[in-house]
Formats: sequence, C-alpha cells, structure tokens
Amino acid sequence: MSDAIQLIRRFALALCTWREARGEPLLGKLLVAQTIENRVTDPRWPDTYIGVITQPLQFSAFNKNDPNVTAYPSELDRQWPDCVAAADFVLTAPSPLTKANHYHTTAISPTWAKPDKVVDRAGAHVFYAL
Repeated sequence: MSDAIQLIRRFALALCTWREARGEPLLGKLLVAQTIENRVTDPRWPDTYIGVITQPLQFSAFNKNDPNVTAYPSELDRQWPDCVAAADFVLTAPSPLTKANHYHTTAISPTWAKPDKVVDRAGAHVFYAL
C-alpha cells in the first residue's frame, strides 16, 4: 500500500474521531476509531475509510446540517494528538479493541439502540455490536 493511501486513511480516521469524540477520554476516542475500522472490515459497509465515514447519515459530524461538517482542528488543538494516536493504534493493532459497529452519545436514544447489544461505554458514548 502506498504511503499516500496510508496517510489518507490515518487523516480520515483521526478527523472523524476528532469530530465525533474530541471531548471524550482517550478510551472513547479509541472506541470511536475502532468502530469505524470495524465497519471498514465488515462487508455490510464500504471497504474504505472515506466510504464508511462519509456514508450518508452514519457519522453525524459529516452530515450536511451538522456544525462539525466544516470543523477542522488547529495545530494547537489539545485533542488532536489523542485523535491521531487513536487512529494510529487502531490502524496497527493486531486485534480489535471492541466489536462495536455503532455508537451514539448518551444525549440521544436512537431507535436502533438495543440494550442487549451494548458492548462498551466510554465518556458520553455507548457502543453496540449490531
């Protein structure tokens, strides 16, 4: 795999993690990144990071109406290094941290959220294997 493709994967995964979980502890960032990775490797979703992340209505920070859709970290952002570290860890880990392929914040209760499918919790996020 080319260095350029690896950089694109790393940036896309780190950016989505930053947009979705920048206020979360490191574990929350790791679990968000792993959830994306789990979708990339699952035949039910696109097989690329960009394909998974930008799939309509899947990651709210990439929805047209979400204020995060145009947000990018500054070089001084304190959360960005942890988001990059989470992406790097997930991209190189020998095994997944979680089986989650869905998550939401505790501020919402989506219809697809089934209590018996919860596999992890971190910060304000609940993770599911569906």
